[in-house]
Amino acid sequence: MSISSINYASSILGSQIRNINQQLTDLSTQLSTGKLSQNYSGMGTNEGFAIAGRAQLSNIAAYTDTITNVNVNINLANTALQSLTTIRNTVQTGSASTSRDLNVNGQTVAQNTAAAQFGSMVGVLNTQSGNRYLFSGTAFNTQSVANASDIINGTTTQAGFKTVMAERQAADLGADGMGRLVQTQPTPSSVQVSEDVAGSPFGLKIAAVSSTLTGATVTGPSGSPVSFSIDFGATPPNNGDKFSVQFTLPDGTTEQIDLTASSATPTPLGGFAIDPGNPNAIPPVASNPNITASNLNTALGTAIKKLAGTSLVAASAVTAGDNFFNTAGSATANVVATGNLLPAYTSTTGTGSVALQDSALAASSATTSLDASATPHLDGTILSALANAPTGTTLTITGASGVHTITFDPAATTVTTAGGDTTIGLGSGSAAKVSDILNAIATAAGVPAANVTLSASGNIEIATGTGTDVAVTGGAAATALGLSSVTRGGNVPSTPPITGSTVLSGTATLGGPEVLSTAFQAADTITVNGQTLTFVASGATGPNQINITDDITTLLGKIDQITGTTKPSTIHGGVITINTDDAASLNIASSNSTAFAALGFTSSPVTATQPPLRVGSSPASSATTLVNGSANTVKWYLGNDGPGSARSTAVARVDDSVAVQYGAQADEDAIRRQLQAIAVFGTFSTSPTGQYSGEQVSALSSRVTQALTPQPGQQRIEDIQTDIAMAQNTMKDASTRQTQAKAQLQSIIDQAESASPDQVASQILALQNALQASYQVTSNLSQLSLVKFL
Repeated sequence: MSISSINYASSILGSQIRNINQQLTDLSTQLSTGKLSQNYSGMGTNEGFAIAGRAQLSNIAAYTDTITNVNVNINLANTALQSLTTIRNTVQTGSASTSRDLNVNGQTVAQNTAAAQFGSMVGVLNTQSGNRYLFSGTAFNTQSVANASDIINGTTTQAGFKTVMAERQAADLGADGMGRLVQTQPTPSSVQVSEDVAGSPFGLKIAAVSSTLTGATVTGPSGSPVSFSIDFGATPPNNGDKFSVQFTLPDGTTEQIDLTASSATPTPLGGFAIDPGNPNAIPPVASNPNITASNLNTALGTAIKKLAGTSLVAASAVTAGDNFFNTAGSATANVVATGNLLPAYTSTTGTGSVALQDSALAASSATTSLDASATPHLDGTILSALANAPTGTTLTITGASGVHTITFDPAATTVTTAGGDTTIGLGSGSAAKVSDILNAIATAAGVPAANVTLSASGNIEIATGTGTDVAVTGGAAATALGLSSVTRGGNVPSTPPITGSTVLSGTATLGGPEVLSTAFQAADTITVNGQTLTFVASGATGPNQINITDDITTLLGKIDQITGTTKPSTIHGGVITINTDDAASLNIASSNSTAFAALGFTSSPVTATQPPLRVGSSPASSATTLVNGSANTVKWYLGNDGPGSARSTAVARVDDSVAVQYGAQADEDAIRRQLQAIAVFGTFSTSPTGQYSGEQVSALSSRVTQALTPQPGQQRIEDIQTDIAMAQNTMKDASTRQTQAKAQLQSIIDQAESASPDQVASQILALQNALQASYQVTSNLSQLSLVKFL
């Protein structure tokens, strides 16, 4: 038989020893590396959690890098915005306290400061973070704002802001410096002022007129072009009577001219001279309305020229800034629109052309006697004409109760009335007074006694009343008393220019409002920027319905609500102007083209002229339109100007479910308004020795101060800072969450992959003991012999 030797290597004991050795090697590696294994297969069942956790840690690392980079951009942007706030405060302080001292260039120190700050602001707006322009929106590779010099002075092929401002000023002032107003005297006793062209955007616009001028008739403002007139009668204004006219300036502000009638010599500032006549002459010379009218005409012309040369110039500069820098615009109706009007009868007051005097050459009163022997009595010339001895005279008056007579009897001494006819005695000892003449006129005319009065200057005034005409038959008595017929306003149909109160549908009725010449009907629509405004018979609700019985003011309000304009649309002199904050987006059309044309929009769709806006023709002083000047005018903002918010032009994901928006654009409202105001103030200059130069700068300074003062509802620089600060806070919160998640994820990974040194050491010790015991057994076995075995 064969005898097999014992092979240690293949024995069970040897295999166990090798296994123990391998375990010792693995544990030694774990102890030195701190890891359970050097490959995934040795990590155990929890390695899947570790792998997922490691992926999340990688994402967190990427988010951390993004947050770091975005924070750099936001910090730079915030620093830039803070600089803009400092610039604003500096210029505003200067404009609020600027003096009228002009240098040789026609500017103040504050204006020079503003010009320098404009350059600084342009530099701030062109801030870069790496190769990214922070205020260019999505066009971050493009410089945000054109160079300061190009913006103000232009280039060889494109006009800058200085040129646009000069053109606008010429257009607003007009060739004669009257603010595009035409002043005339249609008759020697009247003054008329009118705008030069209906619908023109330039110059002063007549807003309102008020008067306390005794004996003067004021008409308007009305018509198209809008005008007003003052017509003086025989009765001169009283000392202190006032005439006021309010104008709207191109920038939307209003200014008022106040002129006071004065008998003082010299005429005080802000007044016009009343012609006093010569009451001491024999016969007395009455006040001449032609001279008074001429004096008012001169004073009014001087006041208008001063207003045009001061506030209008300042308002023109501000508006030129808007035309150049702002993306807002407007659409003006093509023609003057007219409606249908059927006015009610209106009461009219007639004033006698003769100022009654007494024998003391003073203005008569109601108690002045008609007895030539009394003291004082009615002027002898008038009494002689009335008495017409020996027959007397008769005054015939036709009123509401028919034809009646007033007889002046030189032989009678009493006043008698019968059936509306009155006899007034003018004989010696008569008790009759001027009040008896007034009462007799009221009785004959069929009007209340209170409707016939004597003015302070001695003129008889007859108020017809709403339903009464008063016809006075001429003759010696009518001439002596200065009486003439007074006829109420008639219900004659007319087609005046439309106003805000013009109704959109219907038929003109007696005394009712003006109605549009072509009516809108129920179910008609007007589409505004893609939204439909529907006409309904009644009960309109919400922003997208309007009643056909509403007026034009309501219609413009509905349109403005849809467009979202911050500058309300207007109607002036029958011409509608629709304003919009985004000229590029305005698009208006109607299903009823005829009614839409009746509003003055004869072409469809209605769109706004694209900024920058330039004076439309040459010479500028007679231009009547603004046109798109993009082809030959510097574009100041070079970045992204597409739709959407400025903040959305830069978006970063900073967590699995969190993204922040931190974009900015130099054409944002707050930034643009500040840049515009500073450019206007720093660019404007005037003649150092001009008559109104100081007042021009003062008027401009107040407007710039106002423009640089944040107004409720307007975006502010601080609002932009708040927006990006919120983005920064969002990232801070995300970073905090990620730090916590990172620790938790690392703990999971460590639990899955890390080896405990204490546990490994304990296991190594146990294995060493086991290995030592195995070696001992092996050693004993290796010394075993047959003899020992037996």
